[in-house]
Amino acid sequence: MIPVLFSIASITHLLVLYFVPNEVVFKLGSKILPILILIFLSFFKGNWRDKAGKFIFAGLIFSLFGDAFLALPGNYFVFGLGSFLMAQILYSIGFSIGNPLNIVRSIPFFAFGIFFYAWIFSGIGVSLYVPVAVYITAICTMGWRAASRECSSLAFRKSLIGALLFILSDSFIAMNKFTTIPIPWIGVWIMSTYYAAQFLIYESMAEN
Repeated sequence: MIPVLFSIASITHLLVLYFVPNEVVFKLGSKILPILILIFLSFFKGNWRDKAGKFIFAGLIFSLFGDAFLALPGNYFVFGLGSFLMAQILYSIGFSIGNPLNIVRSIPFFAFGIFFYAWIFSGIGVSLYVPVAVYITAICTMGWRAASRECSSLAFRKSLIGALLFILSDSFIAMNKFTTIPIPWIGVWIMSTYYAAQFLIYESMAEN
């Protein structure tokens, strides 16, 4: 039932992006609805009660703020970036609690981060050099910490795939904003991978 409800909410936003992309109220409301569902489910199911769950729950709340900022008209990109930066930090802490450091598993994530930042660097405005670098570091850290979890195999797979999809979603955003590469249906790719990522991260904590 929960996956169906979340999927309906997510598809609703994708339809809004296609049919009424310039209607701010519909765009904002439909964009935050899937994350609101996860927040309410986390709260009422008590997923936030354990130490790691508290950080994942807080990360969902900051993600909600990030979604809202990025859906508003005007230049709120930095505010959205800051909100999602906090979400990545909180997710990283949640994934780290009770788990080993496992430096080796960080290598592919940070190697990707360095390569990706170098690739988009020429399209980034000077004022965003540091914020974007910090955010890439944070999301690569989140991926590394998800890959280092010691938990049930199902929870591990969900958190790792969720982290990878989050990185993919944010990579699409960066490509769309900082490069001239045309990507058809970019909004659909960004939001579908993002919602799948958030759902799997939520599920990984519920499973754990």
